[in-house]
Amino acid sequence: MSFTGDGNQLRVATHTGIVSYEDGSWSRPTLPINDYMGYSGTEDGFFSSGHPGAGSNLINPIGLVRSQDFGATVQTINFLGETDFHVMGASYYGDTVYVLNPSQNSLLTPGLHYSLDAGQNWEQSAASGLTANPTQIAVHPTEPNLVALATQSGVFLSNDFGNTFSQATNTGAVTSIAFDPNGDRLLFGMDALFEYDLQTGQSNPLPSTPQIDAQQVIFYIGINPVTDELAVSTSDRDLYYSHDGGETWTPIGADGRSL
Repeated sequence: MSFTGDGNQLRVATHTGIVSYEDGSWSRPTLPINDYMGYSGTEDGFFSSGHPGAGSNLINPIGLVRSQDFGATVQTINFLGETDFHVMGASYYGDTVYVLNPSQNSLLTPGLHYSLDAGQNWEQSAASGLTANPTQIAVHPTEPNLVALATQSGVFLSNDFGNTFSQATNTGAVTSIAFDPNGDRLLFGMDALFEYDLQTGQSNPLPSTPQIDAQQVIFYIGINPVTDELAVSTSDRDLYYSHDGGETWTPIGADGRSL
């Protein structure tokens, strides 16, 4: 999930395309329908992987794709018919992409790789110091060398393109992670939400966290680049929205259905 660059819409990727939330209402724009996995929102669209939807002429899996018009068109970049990247991230601004490649393909060995030119050319990250398996990747919006990983042991942070990592938090397992598009903080959490200040290196809880069921965890975080609005979705596909930086939360979706 992510907000558009003007801050007006929340976009949520689903197994049947993208849905939008704006001014308290949900809509399904007339966009190509694909099963988006590893969705990473950008200022004007997204990078993603996944599987072709009904009526698509893409090969399965769709490899790495990009949209620069909020999903109206989807450009195939690389790995079409080869790889479905479930763990990937992209810079909100610019062309940086990181992927955790699950198996050998035509260009990449298994492991962490990054591209500075929207997926055309790739380098492998050494990932020294990473002692837990990543489940999500967050890329700094403007500094391509800065990447954060969510793991069962916490947040791991690298400032050298993923070549060396250090553990940045001691809050336990992390299932969701996102850089603020403003570039000054990292939000993360599992059953509670925290923010990591990139200047001080300190983590603090957000003012509040949505009241989710005990068996649920927070899977995705959206941060508005213009306002204090936040959004989260859970493992049960419940969605919550905050207009005040996490002070209060309103449910806007339950079990994948709009409210």
